[in-house]
Amino acid sequence: MRRVRGRKNLVLLAALLLVAALAVSEAGGMVHFPLLRSLLVNVLAPVDSVLSSVGNAAGQAGRMLGSIMYVYEENETLKKEIADLRRANMDAAEIWAENGRLRELLNFKKSQRRHILLPAKVVGFNPGGLEGSLIIERGKKDGIEREMSVVTANGLVGSVVEVYRASARVQLMLHPKSAVGGIVQRPASRVSGIVSGNASTPFAPNLLNLARDADIVVGDTILTSGLGSIYPKGIVIGVVAKVVNAEGGLLKYAVIEPTVDFSRLEEVMVIVNAPNYAETGAPPEKAVAER
Repeated sequence: MRRVRGRKNLVLLAALLLVAALAVSEAGGMVHFPLLRSLLVNVLAPVDSVLSSVGNAAGQAGRMLGSIMYVYEENETLKKEIADLRRANMDAAEIWAENGRLRELLNFKKSQRRHILLPAKVVGFNPGGLEGSLIIERGKKDGIEREMSVVTANGLVGSVVEVYRASARVQLMLHPKSAVGGIVQRPASRVSGIVSGNASTPFAPNLLNLARDADIVVGDTILTSGLGSIYPKGIVIGVVAKVVNAEGGLLKYAVIEPTVDFSRLEEVMVIVNAPNYAETGAPPEKAVAER
C-alpha cells in the first residue's frame, strides 16, 4: 500500500511539474498549447480577479486612511491656529483697554494743576465690608505716605493707611470707619456732612449729620469739602441716590452712589503732598523726587 501511494505521489508531482513547465513555455512564447492556455486562463482568472479585488480594496483603504490622517493633522493645525488667534485677540483687547484707562488717568492728571498725582497699579483688592481696602504697588521708595488721598479720573477712592517699601494699603471711602467731609456741589445748597461707609450696604456710603430741613435732593453731586479731613477740597465723591429721615430725630442722611466703580479698579492715582516745599522753596515736583 505504501509503495502504491508513493507511486501515485510521484506521478502527481511529475504531472504538476509538467504542467508548470508547459505553462512557463507558453508564457515565454516558446511553445503554444491552446488547450493549456485555455485551462490556465479559466483556472487562474478567478484567482487573479480575487487577488486584484483584494489589492484594489487594500489600496483604497490605504488611500482613505492617508486622507483621514491628513484631515486630522490639518484639523489639529487649524485648532492650534484658532487658539493662537484667540489668545492674540484677548491680549490685544486687554492692551487696548489698559491704554484707554491709562489715557483717561493721564488726561485727568493734566487737568489737575493744583495736585501732584502719582499713578499706581492695584495689586490686591477687597472692596466690601469691614476689610474694604486695596493694595497698590507704590510705597516709601516712591514717596508715598500715610493719609495721602487716592483717586481716579471718576472721583475719590480713599486714603493711604499703611505704607511699606514698595507697596501701600489704601482704606476705601466705603469702609465703615472712614470719615470724609462732603458737601453738596449745587450752589443754592452747599449742605455739608460726613460721608462714611455702611456695613449693610457696602457699595453705598451715607452722607450723615444732615438737619431735617437741609436742602439736599436726589441727583445732587457730593464733593469733598476739605474741612476736618485729610482729603483736598473739590474731589467728586458721588451722587445722592436717596434721602432718608432718621426715625425719632431731627436729622436725616443721604445714600450716596459713588462715581468710582469699585468693582473694576485696576489703576489709581495718589495725591502726593510736598510738606517741605515751603521750607526748601523747591517746586513740588522736585520736592517729591527728592524724598
